[in-house]
Amino acid sequence: MSSDDGTYESVAGDPPVAVITGATGGLGAAIAAACAERGFRLALVARTRSALEHLAAALPAQPGGPASTVCADVSDMAAAATAMQKIYADFGRIDVLIDNAGVEGPIGLTWEIPVEQWWEAVRVNTLSTVATVHAVIPLMARHGGGRVISISSAAGRRRWPTLSSYSVAKAAGIMFIENIASESRPYGVLAFSLHPGIVTTGLTTSALGETDSTDPWRRRRALWLREQIEAGRSVPLPRAVSAVLELATGPAADLSGRYLTVEDIALSR
Repeated sequence: MSSDDGTYESVAGDPPVAVITGATGGLGAAIAAACAERGFRLALVARTRSALEHLAAALPAQPGGPASTVCADVSDMAAAATAMQKIYADFGRIDVLIDNAGVEGPIGLTWEIPVEQWWEAVRVNTLSTVATVHAVIPLMARHGGGRVISISSAAGRRRWPTLSSYSVAKAAGIMFIENIASESRPYGVLAFSLHPGIVTTGLTTSALGETDSTDPWRRRRALWLREQIEAGRSVPLPRAVSAVLELATGPAADLSGRYLTVEDIALSR
């Protein structure tokens, strides 16, 4: 539940429940570890059961017991709804959703990419947000509110040539969260799009390994990322995770509905 200023308040002394989708990726796993250290009860959602179990076993001990793991493809509307209902049944509440699931999608000149591949990346990235938010907001509202933190990207605000499906999907996600924040505010639910910056984990780390790729577009993307990092334009993983935790726990009502960067979070403190 959120107070008038948007600060999270626990109910009856219970630790808050956080759901993390895409939990087994680099950023997702780091967020999970930070949430565990902060005392959240955790539900981890991803598509690979073995990776989920490995992550859950590696997390710090939590007051409410070990993290719950749910193997699900949240870009499937029915699977996302089932996953959220299971988590709600297990914990009795959901206070924070960290929407981190997604794929990079195909890379190359848009007209050279099969339309089916392009659209599948848009579908997966858009529905992974829409499906989980659609399922979780009514559950949050039952207990006076909650928070939705959608991990976004600057690609949704500015063009990203040769990764247009990813860029289009992130733009859709940002506008979806803006609308949801307005609709859900009367029910105590805050919603944010957070761009964590270039963080050297997960998809970024994989991309950096392609500087010698025979595919010119993958090589170009890898070299651009390396240039950004060498120029000091990346964000340390702990700082990105700290921004997520700030939105999950701190006064944030005035930020609901906004597209935010890590710098925006620092300035709002």
